[in-house]
Amino acid sequence: MGMYGLTDEIAREEAERMLDSYSKTLSDLGYKPEPYPDLEGKVGGNIFAAGKFEALNHAYWMCGETKNFLRQGREAKALRWLGFIQGLLFLGGVFSIAELKGHNRGRI
Repeated sequence: MGMYGLTDEIAREEAERMLDSYSKTLSDLGYKPEPYPDLEGKVGGNIFAAGKFEALNHAYWMCGETKNFLRQGREAKALRWLGFIQGLLFLGGVFSIAELKGHNRGRI
């Protein structure tokens, strides 16, 4: 059994479908799949600075990396990354918590 109580193959397909959807959404919004430029830096740096563009570019990049983890059989890492991606999508104003919850239940 894999995530959501599904077989690993079905769970992988579901996760890949979510990642493909997130990639398309971010592409349609004008983001590019690029890793965050400074691994030591914090998004925005202070309360007055936004870092939305770089953070969502990073989320887009993470979608591709996470699909690679799934293909390599690294499901635990893929699920951690998927959760992080969803957090960035929420904080970036792309999806609400209710929408993301629906995605986790197969409504995407």
